[in-house]
Parts: sequence; structure tokens; C-alpha cells
Amino acid sequence: MDNRSLSWGLALLTALAYTAAEAFRPFPLSWLLKALPALTLLQWSLGRAIRGPRLLLYLALAAAACGDIALDFGHDSHLVPGLAAFGVTQLCLFALFWRLPAGRPCWQWITLPLGTWVFLWLIWPFLDGRAPLLALYSLLLTAMVMGAVRANLNGQSQLGAALFLISDSMIAIDTFVYHSQAGMTTIFVTYFAALMLLVKGLTAPRSESGTGRPVRQSAATPPRQSP
Repeated sequence: MDNRSLSWGLALLTALAYTAAEAFRPFPLSWLLKALPALTLLQWSLGRAIRGPRLLLYLALAAAACGDIALDFGHDSHLVPGLAAFGVTQLCLFALFWRLPAGRPCWQWITLPLGTWVFLWLIWPFLDGRAPLLALYSLLLTAMVMGAVRANLNGQSQLGAALFLISDSMIAIDTFVYHSQAGMTTIFVTYFAALMLLVKGLTAPRSESGTGRPVRQSAATPPRQSP
């Protein structure tokens, strides 16, 4: 097993470990355990071919690790630094996806902000003075998801973006509306899955119509003959 396989396996193992142990927080170095999936995914992606500037993906994962550390100390008490860190993550992913050519017609992704508006309208009465910051982050997150759907790079990247949206929406519900342990578990399952799928998707070739099949050369185009 090479170092890359070990890094991917460690990311999965630490994600599962934190999800299983989250109910017992705070425990020693829980913040480090939570940040390890993002950090090991960062190590895994070093030197790999990436659909865009490598630095953007590296920065997205580093910022996610910082957000993980902040939110490990409490979704309510450390929401502001957590949103700031993950805001950097969303900006980097936004830049990665929106620099790619469109792979879907605009009607398939242009209406996504409507769902964000409905969500904010429903949750707004429960929010406090941090509501504007939450709304700004929601717009950044929605723009990232729109970019993933628009680019239609592959199924992994689109599912990862959707799971990121689900996870962060559930954090808002857990923080301001209703807290439950089942909800917390779902948050971490969807979040860690989102990170892994996004990294896999951004390091994989564009698929045909998002199906996961590599793009094939058209049969109508004859192979180039050497002189």
C-alpha cells in the first residue's frame, strides 16, 4: 500500500472515529481528530492533477481543517470563526468550479438560490444577531453548489457539493432550531462524505454528462496520422 492509499484510508478512518466519538465531546484532542480528515485529504491531493489551480484546493482543505477545529469547541459558541474559515473553503471551491466550462444548460442550476431563500426565510425567526453572517455564508455555499452543477464535472463532485449544502443547513438547524444527537451524527456523516467526494471529483477527469464515464474521442474524428 503506497502513501496515497494510506492517506485516503486515514482520512476515512479518522472521519468514522470522530463521528462515532462526537457524542462524548469534549475529549482530549477531539479538535485534532476532527481536523485530520481534511488534513489527510490535503496530503493525499498533493502533486495530483487537479481540475484547476492546485493552490485553491489546498487552501480549501486547510481552511476546512481550521473551521473543524473552531466548531469542535461548539457550533453555537464558535459559529463566527467557523463560518469565516468555511467561507474561505467555499470561495476556493467556487473559484475551482466556476472557471470550468459549463456542462449543463443554465435552467438546471440557475434556480438553486430559490431553495436557499426559502431555507433562510423559514429559519430567520430563530436566528440572532449572527443572521447576516449566516445569510452571507449561505450565499457563498449556494454559489459553490451552483458551480458544481453547472460544470457537471462528474457525479462525485456534484454529490459532494450537495452533501456540503445539506450538512451546513443541518448545522444551522441544530444551532438555532432544534438540537438532537441523531442530527449531529447526520451532520458529520454528510460533511466528511462531502469532503471526500469533492476531493475525488476535482482530481478525476470530466465525465460524459456527469455519469462518471471518461470522455471518449468521437468516432467521427479520425485519429491523427503521423507524417
